[in-house]
Amino acid sequence: RDLEERGLLERTLVIITSEFSRDAMIEGKPGSNANDQATFKVDTLGEMAHYGLHRHFTGGTSVVMFGGGMKKGHIHGQTADERPLIAIKDPVTVMDLHATIMTAMGISPKTEFTIEGRPFYVTEDGKGQPVQDVFA
Repeated sequence: RDLEERGLLERTLVIITSEFSRDAMIEGKPGSNANDQATFKVDTLGEMAHYGLHRHFTGGTSVVMFGGGMKKGHIHGQTADERPLIAIKDPVTVMDLHATIMTAMGISPKTEFTIEGRPFYVTEDGKGQPVQDVFA
């Protein structure tokens, strides 16, 4: 709210995310602490590729972005209602997320710096397409 009141929100991009997705279920027994959470319901996974994810769902996650030219209240994409909660509509790769962030900051996703004869890009190998429908 402070950024908005001071007129800084439109030029400040705020991003909330994590390194992996975790489901919203409470693991363990009610009232237990993290050390007591070894017992929880085992879910049936339909694909071998999902074995061992242990409630970390790398096929779908949430990223909150606001300010910095983003549409207000916009929801992009959708994850399945059933485990393993993969992206089922308009998935965004990490490269595309990085390209979107760079574009919001006015930096081309293809920007590179050459150091000791080797190019370093702001996105992986200069790839990734910004997700245009999130911009106001």
